[in-house]
Amino acid sequence: MTSSTAPDTNDETHFRNVRESLGIGKLEAGIAILIVFAFFWSEFTHFDPLVIILLGIIGGIWLAFRPSEWAVEGIESVSGHMGYTTYIAGLLSSLASNMPEAVISGLTAFNGFTQNRPELLTIAILSVLIAGGFNMLLLGITIVIATRKKDDLPVPEEAIKKDSVLIRWTIVALASMFALGIVDVTFSGGTGNPLFPWEASLILFLSYILYSIDLMRGEEVENAERSHPHHSKRSASILCAAGFLGIFLAGDLLTTSVDILLTTYDTQISSVANPITIAALILGAAGALPEHGIAIVAALKGKVGIAVGNLVGGILQILLLVMGGIGIFVPIPMNRYVLFQIVVIAGSLWFLARAISDDHKLDTFEGMMIILLQAYVFALLIWGTPI
Repeated sequence: MTSSTAPDTNDETHFRNVRESLGIGKLEAGIAILIVFAFFWSEFTHFDPLVIILLGIIGGIWLAFRPSEWAVEGIESVSGHMGYTTYIAGLLSSLASNMPEAVISGLTAFNGFTQNRPELLTIAILSVLIAGGFNMLLLGITIVIATRKKDDLPVPEEAIKKDSVLIRWTIVALASMFALGIVDVTFSGGTGNPLFPWEASLILFLSYILYSIDLMRGEEVENAERSHPHHSKRSASILCAAGFLGIFLAGDLLTTSVDILLTTYDTQISSVANPITIAALILGAAGALPEHGIAIVAALKGKVGIAVGNLVGGILQILLLVMGGIGIFVPIPMNRYVLFQIVVIAGSLWFLARAISDDHKLDTFEGMMIILLQAYVFALLIWGTPI
């Protein structure tokens, strides 16, 4: 593998370096290309829906996880060349991998607004909040993975000094949003349709922009772990481009498959649970899956800083950037589905903040409790909300 300090010799060297970093053989690459091609061909020819769904799920999962490895390698090298720490590298990878969730939810919300379908608006916003819950679930899994061979996981000092303020701000913002919804529902007499003000959504969006600026320009914490470049700038850029393209394509395949599943098997789904919560749960999982791949790959490789930064940053990005950005252009409904998920994600953030602040470490028990908490919340959402 070529070191970042080695001069760029020729195109053949770069190609060999990138090919080795991709880590896939001709057989695996051929099968993946065949599955993706078959998916789009089947969708275009309106083939058997079950075949399309299976192809989309298989191809989407491969695209979510394998390109994640490329993205991790590319981002770490680019961040190393720019002098960033591994924690900031995690935030950058999280921002890029949240693109599918933003596109999925944004288009769903826009269609719901333009087509006057309030259920689509609810599904769009609910899927954003559920994606944040999946990130919290993955954070618990990451903690368990990172502590499997040791007693605890020291939390990066950047998370303690910089993220703690934004986490507290987000908890208060979500609690205020929940309170507004309760007040509106209570005093509307059941005749109103409470909506979240777009001006407040704009403030949510701007809060993360301000945080990002402060993070990039602020004083660096002492002994912060640095991201080390393993590739030349050109090779790292190619890895990033290939990784993000695969992640975005994974979101498209998975979302299309879910849409076909819900359309074709709506009656069967309705007999199991509330269709709105099921649809939002599947879309939230599909949108968050690419980020899950990056975090798991990073954690398994021992890159805890980038994994924790990816997940914590992803939760805050989803709540502030994605939900806030959507709310600027389309109204956010304040119904029972959205209000429930708002208050439980605020509670989950409080639990995480307390776990971090008590001893500046996370252990296996805390990771398991985070996993159980999210499983409990999802169970309430699926089977506790009446149709």
